[in-house]
Amino acid sequence: MAIIAPFRGLFYNPAKVPNLTEVVTPPYDVIRPAERQAFADRHPNNMVHLILPQPAPGDDRLTNRYTRAGALFRQWEKDAVLVRDQAPAFYYWETEFQHAGHSFTRGAVAALVRLEPLSGGGIRPHEQTFSAAKADRLELFKASQANFSPIFSIYPDPADRVVSLLKGARPDSPLMDFKDTLGYVQRLYRITDAEAVKGVHRTFLEMPLFIADGHHRYETSLNFQKLMKQRYPQASPEAPFNYTLMYLSNMFDPDLLILMAHRLLGGPRLKNLEESWVMGRLKEYFEIVSLPAAHEFGQGYEDFLQQTLAEVPAGESAYVVLGFGRKAWRLILRPGVRQTVLARQMHPALAQLDVAVLNYLIFEKVMGLDAQAQDDQETCKYTSKISEVVAAVSQGEARLAFLLNPTRIEQVQEVATAGLTMPRKSTYFYPKVMTGMILSPINPQEEIVIPA
Repeated sequence: MAIIAPFRGLFYNPAKVPNLTEVVTPPYDVIRPAERQAFADRHPNNMVHLILPQPAPGDDRLTNRYTRAGALFRQWEKDAVLVRDQAPAFYYWETEFQHAGHSFTRGAVAALVRLEPLSGGGIRPHEQTFSAAKADRLELFKASQANFSPIFSIYPDPADRVVSLLKGARPDSPLMDFKDTLGYVQRLYRITDAEAVKGVHRTFLEMPLFIADGHHRYETSLNFQKLMKQRYPQASPEAPFNYTLMYLSNMFDPDLLILMAHRLLGGPRLKNLEESWVMGRLKEYFEIVSLPAAHEFGQGYEDFLQQTLAEVPAGESAYVVLGFGRKAWRLILRPGVRQTVLARQMHPALAQLDVAVLNYLIFEKVMGLDAQAQDDQETCKYTSKISEVVAAVSQGEARLAFLLNPTRIEQVQEVATAGLTMPRKSTYFYPKVMTGMILSPINPQEEIVIPA
């Protein structure tokens, strides 16, 4: 079960920052250096100043980018750039967006969630994490003592009870309603109706949570909790550091969209890789069909590649490979390989995942890329956009690229329920949850109030 609680959200003060488009950003881990600078130049109170602080000459243990971000955050509070709600609430959050010619409206609730260990608890991960990212976020936590970015989690609610309660209690006017920098419409409603708040809290007591995006931040919250318990051994179980900020969405919502993180390979490890050797080894496990290259096909190539993957029946593992002089192939796993080769190496729930098949059979077994190599950002990069994959291969920025079909939501649930974790970047829940719409300070002197 998951224990969630209302909280006093911290927001941009409309009197000081009337245009939220100027200050709200995507999560820190998808902001590229050039984009970071553009956000920073856009507004002096842009969230990027807090979530991606920059190093400076002379930084040391006492004065560094994290301490500067913490000091800036406290200054924004002092100057009333950020203001806090007077009473605890749940916050119903709607995001309207377009994808592949279709319109979507994803609903969610922003709430505090009591932290639990990731082994056997009611909060379950589905992906592995990077140690460096966790160390970076922990330093920011320690300096700021605040949740800047909600962790994106999903819950199983086939009857849609949570959203029904929230919609029934939302006021006529939203707390905020604007179009963000990516063009998505964001609306946030404050929910304070006592019966609705109790109903939402009780409904979550019956359900587990599955972390969709933000594994690093959740593990960082656990590490920060450990530090704070050492510092405040007499603190209440309801101290804010025993909770973390989450964006909670129903996994049965038809507008919950998962894209795939395609793989781009390059760097020194692949410079001597030969086409004949790689394709020869792949034939042991895959049926291979040659496809036209981008320069041969012309316009609409990205749609063609997408359709090539989409035509493969659910349950079969298929990939489009680009590279070796801008060539292209489709790979489909041969019958029986999953039941023989893969069954000896991994749990059946993992053996059904296209990304697990790719990582083990292709990257590790055929190409000799171990887990460390796959985690090396120079060797393996990711993008959800096929156009970026085609451009990277065509321009020689990637030696090889692998396109995959998206992981299905039922696969996420099966893997997490079994206590397993997927390879990194197995899912891309689209769109990302924006940072800056709602924050939560972590004041150890306060107590979270659980609905009766």
